[in-house]
Amino acid sequence: MIYMDAKRSEPLISLVVPVYNVRNYLKTCLQSIISQTYHNLEIILVDDGSNDGSSEICDEYAREDNRVRVIHLPHGGVSAARNAGLEAATGELLGFVDSDDFIDIDLYEYLYKLLLENDADISACTYLLEQEGRPSKIINNTGELYLFSRKEIMRALVKNDLVKNYLWAKLFKRNLFEGLLFPVGRVYEDVAVLYKVFDRSEKVALSCVAKYHYMIHKNESITRGGYDPVKEYHYFLSLYEQDRFIQKEENFGKESSVSVLKRGIHLINHTLLCPPSPAFEDIIEETMQKMHEYRHITVSQLGMSMSVKRYIMCRHFRFYRMLYRAYRAVFKRKMKLLID
Repeated sequence: MIYMDAKRSEPLISLVVPVYNVRNYLKTCLQSIISQTYHNLEIILVDDGSNDGSSEICDEYAREDNRVRVIHLPHGGVSAARNAGLEAATGELLGFVDSDDFIDIDLYEYLYKLLLENDADISACTYLLEQEGRPSKIINNTGELYLFSRKEIMRALVKNDLVKNYLWAKLFKRNLFEGLLFPVGRVYEDVAVLYKVFDRSEKVALSCVAKYHYMIHKNESITRGGYDPVKEYHYFLSLYEQDRFIQKEENFGKESSVSVLKRGIHLINHTLLCPPSPAFEDIIEETMQKMHEYRHITVSQLGMSMSVKRYIMCRHFRFYRMLYRAYRAVFKRKMKLLID
């Protein structure tokens, strides 16, 4: 249950907003936050060593609105920024917004009511994809309401369909994060932590109403970017850790493990197409070591195509490397001829 101070009508919501070099989008984001119809907010802007003027914009908003607090840090990545925000948060409830996104002005009023009316520990809504020069793309706006028990939300998380592994567009009871830290130096830090938060919840309320605007930019920011094997390895590692955690806690069958194994195969394939480097070779080796833990996954569970790739990859890797690169080179030439 959420208990409110008799002197106020709303519990305090702490919003953690990591900021790094997003000058062109930051004011739109912050304006959507300070304009919320839910007024009792603690807005924590964590400036992660910006050098493009974002720091000054944060300070400007702090001068104009006493709900805004700014923490200036040397650049340490989004995990370090979120950890600093978590440590500074004093609200009973907790939310996260990416600093190049924006939100409907009633987002947190909506999520709070959803939390309260369903006696939930976490409430969530859906979102819209925004890209400059293009119309909004709504991701699931059916209006349906889903209520999950702890076990049900973990199953839904494994399916990765209705329930996604992102922090934004959600409202949490702050005590769910007690003792948890985002892994510094890794991306996909929300994937690395959110399953632990869901596991601590008793009830989650998800409303398929789109109120969060996820921006896609040509020049990506704190949590997005071009292809990088290190980033994909971080995602694979987070899914691997989630699967190990889930398999210890619950018997959810093999679906989660199969997903991890497929992700590992894709990761190695993608890394093989990159210019050779010792760091990328380490990624391949570490991924292969973790894939060996999934020898119990059968052909019928993994599928024939993936099973063949796994077999050759694990037994004859040098041959697989040569074969895969040759295949991709031929495929690329064919595509070029079709385009020309």
